[in-house]
Amino acid sequence: MRKPKCSINPDAVNKLPNFKDVYVARLQLLPSDVGLTEQKPYNTPPVITSRKLLTSEIPCLSAQDEPMNALDLMDQFRISHLPVVENGKFLGIIAEDALMDLESLQGDSSGLPLIRSHALPDMHVFDILKMASEHRLSIIPVVDAENNYLGSIRLEDLVEQMTEMQGANQRGGIMVLEMWEKDYSMQQISRIIEENNSKILSTTLSPGEGGKIEVNLKLNQPDLNAIISSFERFGYNVKANYQESVYTEDLRKRYDELMRILNI
Repeated sequence: MRKPKCSINPDAVNKLPNFKDVYVARLQLLPSDVGLTEQKPYNTPPVITSRKLLTSEIPCLSAQDEPMNALDLMDQFRISHLPVVENGKFLGIIAEDALMDLESLQGDSSGLPLIRSHALPDMHVFDILKMASEHRLSIIPVVDAENNYLGSIRLEDLVEQMTEMQGANQRGGIMVLEMWEKDYSMQQISRIIEENNSKILSTTLSPGEGGKIEVNLKLNQPDLNAIISSFERFGYNVKANYQESVYTEDLRKRYDELMRILNI
C-alpha cells in the first residue's frame, strides 16, 4: 500500500526559533554594568508546546487520494483522522466517518468535509488537549503562521505528556478536597501539606456537586493519613483519597482473580 508523503517544507520547520537561542541572545543584550559576573541562561525545564510533540511520521493525504487508501492508512496507524495537505499547505483534517460516505476525494478540497482545526508551533499542551477534546481528534496538525504543514501530534503522545506533567507515573497518593470556590487558597493548602513533610506533584480543579469545586492533589507521600487528619482539623472536606496501600491491595486482588481464571 502506498504511504503518502507529506510535502513538509523543511525551511518552514528549520526557521522556527529556538527559545534557548533567543534567551541567550537577550542575555547578551544586557548592559555590562548590571553587576552580572557571568551571563548564562537559567536552566529551567522546557515549556511543553506543539513543537516538542509533533512528528512527521503521520502520513497525510491530498485531494487526489482514494478514500480506501486513506482508510487503510488510518487502520495501519490506529488513528481516525488524517491531515489533508497540498503543496505543503494545510487544508484541513479528514475524519474516518466522513471517508465512509465518500466514493472519492473528488480531486477538489473545497467539497471535502474537512475539520479546519490546527495547532501553532508555540501552543501550550493544555490548549492542544482542549482542542483535541472539543473536536474528538486522534491527531492534531501543527502549522506555522503561513499555514505550512509542519507535522502532527498523536493523541497518545499528548496523553503520555500530560501523564508525565501531572506526576501520574510517580510514587505517591492522591487526595480530593471539596470546597466553595471562595474558600480555595493554594497557599494554605500548600502550607498544610508541607507541614506534613510532603510536596505537591500536581494539582487540578474540577467542578464538584452543588456549585462547589474539587481540588485534586497528587502528593509525593504514599501514606496520606497524617495529611488527611491535618486537613480535617482545619475544617476541610476530604472527599476522597487514593493511597498506595489501596493500589497495592487492588492490584493483588486483580492478580489473584487473573490467576484463578487462568487455572480454570
